[in-house]
Amino acid sequence: MKSSSGPSLWPLVLFIFSLLTGLSAREELPITNLTAEFNRISLSRQIELPPSKTNLNQTSLSRQVELPPLKTNLNQTSLIRRVKLTPPRLNFTEEFNKTPVSRPVKLTPPTIHTIQDLRNINVFGFQPPSHGFALLWWLCSSETYIDINGDTVLRSNPNAGHYGFHHFYNLFDNNLGDHLLPVVAGVHYYTVGNLNPNTHPGAINLPYDVRRYYNRNILNSNSERLIISNTWVYNGVFNVQSIYITNHYHPGYEIAPNLVAQIRNLNLGNFLNAVGYPSYSPASCHVIPPPGRRRKREASDWECIDMLKSETSVQVVARNGHATLLWENIPWNEYYSWVGLYNSETEGDKNYIADAWQWTYNAQSGSYETSTQIHPGMQARFFRREYARFVLKSPGIDEACWEEPVQFSNDENFLILLVFRSNYAGVKLYVKKSLGSKWQYKDKYYYGWVGFYYRGAPNNSYRSWQWLYNFEKIGENSDYNVYTDGLNEYDITADMEVRVFCNEAYDCLIATTPSWSC
Repeated sequence: MKSSSGPSLWPLVLFIFSLLTGLSAREELPITNLTAEFNRISLSRQIELPPSKTNLNQTSLSRQVELPPLKTNLNQTSLIRRVKLTPPRLNFTEEFNKTPVSRPVKLTPPTIHTIQDLRNINVFGFQPPSHGFALLWWLCSSETYIDINGDTVLRSNPNAGHYGFHHFYNLFDNNLGDHLLPVVAGVHYYTVGNLNPNTHPGAINLPYDVRRYYNRNILNSNSERLIISNTWVYNGVFNVQSIYITNHYHPGYEIAPNLVAQIRNLNLGNFLNAVGYPSYSPASCHVIPPPGRRRKREASDWECIDMLKSETSVQVVARNGHATLLWENIPWNEYYSWVGLYNSETEGDKNYIADAWQWTYNAQSGSYETSTQIHPGMQARFFRREYARFVLKSPGIDEACWEEPVQFSNDENFLILLVFRSNYAGVKLYVKKSLGSKWQYKDKYYYGWVGFYYRGAPNNSYRSWQWLYNFEKIGENSDYNVYTDGLNEYDITADMEVRVFCNEAYDCLIATTPSWSC
């Protein structure tokens, strides 16, 4: 009897033979028999077949009977995903309160109390073409006033679009994660400062000093805005509860009432100097019309920018009663540039005063004293070519050189102002209406008088003088009666000033005007 050391090899030989003989041989072997043979020799698979192939065969056999583990896992995952894709209903207020770190910060604009603080934060920028500071000065000094109840009141109707005023709806800002301004029941917001007359036609009525740098071809010449809050309207009168400044609706600042009062006490030039402008030149560059319109040889936007960067100025000043033309920091060295004198801002470019013009002769700064007597409203214009349109012009010269009246010391009922009419120096005296028309004959200032001086002269070295009781009334405004000295004796000129004394002596000085600088 033959000894056997293991399972018979005969079935394995038959299987290999069937593989070698091709498809026809394999078809003759029933699938069921093949399966039985495989099962019968399973003990030898670990030795005779690769483990990987064994696993594949087992997997393929198991698929006919049950779901493969992989597919089972996919079905389970899909069921779980369908549950997760339907979020549970959450109380978002509770969830928000549970996560204070992720909350958006509630925006409360900080408050500015002083001009120095206004200068330090630099919301608008210091140089042209920024118009925000001039806009703020206009709103505080001209467009609002304090009524008898101590409320700040707007002179115009913002609902009518005056000066470009329009509603500011204070909508939720996704970038800020909050509203720009506090949301308070009964408070309405209005904004002003968009100088584009196509979208806000009323903006064309804003003062010249606000609009003069606007040029849609110059970047950032129209981004500053003021926002006011309003809580009541009575007989068409709108109160102003708060004033905010912002650069195109980015988070800004609230202007404190005491700062509004400080701004009211300054003229525009002094205010601009106080907030950081190195110098204030009221001259304006000629702005080209929009593209597509016919135009002559006019200043281009780059010419305007060059003059702004160079702080170019042109102006009319008084010298011994005559008009003198000044030009400074012209950025070009040109022989046939010229400066001309005009009687008013409305005159055409060709209507300059005869014999009151001058070539610059390559001088980038210079002056020309004309023989024409100066009067309020005169204007200077600068031209780069003989027959071109002006590229820079001054405003009409102001009768007070843009200065504000000076209050008597310790007496808010009286203000004094140095002015000129025709070519003569004069004085305007403002007296509170509450004092009545007989104030001159009261003891307090019965012997008060004003004197015309040169800056630095001693009190006994006046050029001319007049008693206060000899002043004559020439007009009035809402708060004051206006009087004038009526002398007309001396020409207005640089460094002239007016001093007021309370009695016949020289030791009771109660007011001094700024020295004449125009």
